[in-house]
Amino acid sequence: MPTQIKQTANDSEARMKRGLQILESKTIKENKDGSFAVPSQTSSTTYEVRLLGQTWVCNCPDFQYRQIEACKHIFAVRLQIAAKTYLRDEPKPKVFADDAIPCDRCGSIRVIHYGKYGSKKVFYCKDCKHKFREGSIVKTKFSPELVTMTLDLYFSGLSLRKIVRYVKDHFEVKLGVTTIYDWIAKYVPMIAEYANAQCPEVSQTWHADELFVKVRGGTHKSRGIGMVWNVMDRETRFLLVSKLTKDRVATDTTAAFEEAARNAHGIKPVMVLTDSLRHYNIATKAVFPDAERVQNCGIAKRENNNRIERMNGTLRERVKVQRGWKTAKTALAEGNRIQYNFVKPHMALDGQTPAQAARLKIRGWKELLSEAIPKKRNRIETYRLSNNRGVFFLLNIGV
Repeated sequence: MPTQIKQTANDSEARMKRGLQILESKTIKENKDGSFAVPSQTSSTTYEVRLLGQTWVCNCPDFQYRQIEACKHIFAVRLQIAAKTYLRDEPKPKVFADDAIPCDRCGSIRVIHYGKYGSKKVFYCKDCKHKFREGSIVKTKFSPELVTMTLDLYFSGLSLRKIVRYVKDHFEVKLGVTTIYDWIAKYVPMIAEYANAQCPEVSQTWHADELFVKVRGGTHKSRGIGMVWNVMDRETRFLLVSKLTKDRVATDTTAAFEEAARNAHGIKPVMVLTDSLRHYNIATKAVFPDAERVQNCGIAKRENNNRIERMNGTLRERVKVQRGWKTAKTALAEGNRIQYNFVKPHMALDGQTPAQAARLKIRGWKELLSEAIPKKRNRIETYRLSNNRGVFFLLNIGV
């Protein structure tokens, strides 16, 4: 394996200047597959520069053998893109087009749709014959940081319209309320799937309680009322499940307990503290037959449910602002659980989140999203960063 040579600032500046000379004296062509043909500065050879994920690569010997970040041919392409797009306001290269799907192996955009794998589209590269699935956040034109910030603001209590105004006032980015809601519907289930795959270190004493919510299609007692079933670990305050159902029947309680058991990954409670609802007795016997159910817990009694009741108060404040949920399949219940477990610090836990108390190191929406999706940054944002760097070089050289 070749030894990696560190690229110093002087080396980088020298290569950047030679890249500018190539740009001034040679013609750089954009290929049909999204790569760039860059003529050699000293011979008749033509080198190929392409973007692989967030990294520019070149097949020249300087880049291949010296293991540097960018050769003069890559600098030439960056400078050309910056000059055309930012200084002359010309169209973006094909590889940055909104409808371009680059191959994750060779970077070619000569790609066709090749069916589906589960719920994800499969693509086929005509150049390297490689099949791949599209990354989940690749096609968004907004940065992951903006997406996760809006998720945090929403589940912290702001309405969609307030978030739109906040982002516009502070970042001069124009969003629509439907865009933010689409992000919630798309990314919360993805993050929840990743979060549920983690193994929290919880105790064997759990609290369970239910919360009334307005939901379209809810059938409990009167029309439009559903239930959110919450199960919490006593020691860490980690919320194992927050399941929304349309009714308040024993099968719903059992389903919530079964989901809590899956999210606990083998840890079973010895004691389950609940209110006097008889459905908890049925669910406990069905899912945790060896556990003791302590019912009718109260503030003046030996055992109480204060910890989960306090959490229900927090959720109740958020649900009231949301003014009801449109469907029982909404991602909002899971979003509230993620916010409670991984984002919101607790005074009773010395400023830790429940996830940290349960020995899970991940914290915050940004880190969760980066772990939940394939590790590919937004192509558009990478392009902007590269071009900003290119403009900086142009201005410093005096072009």
